Amino acid sequence: MISASAVAIYLFVHISIEYIKSVQQNMFVDWDVKTISAADYTVEFRVKPEMYEYFQEKYLCETNPLSEIG
Repeated sequence: MISASAVAIYLFVHISIEYIKSVQQNMFVDWDVKTISAADYTVEFRVKPEMYEYFQEKYLCETNPLSEIG
């Protein structure tokens, strides 16, 4: 009789812990989705001097302040 009670308590505790773990994982995913920012999709790459010179010659417009934002 005592062993059956011990098994029942063990199963209850195990299922409770697994349930709490699953709820926390879902809460983390929900939080992660709500806090998406532009930094999550930012790509960084090196710009060589030749590339920048090409940009200045072809695309830089001196009258437009948005052409080159530093």
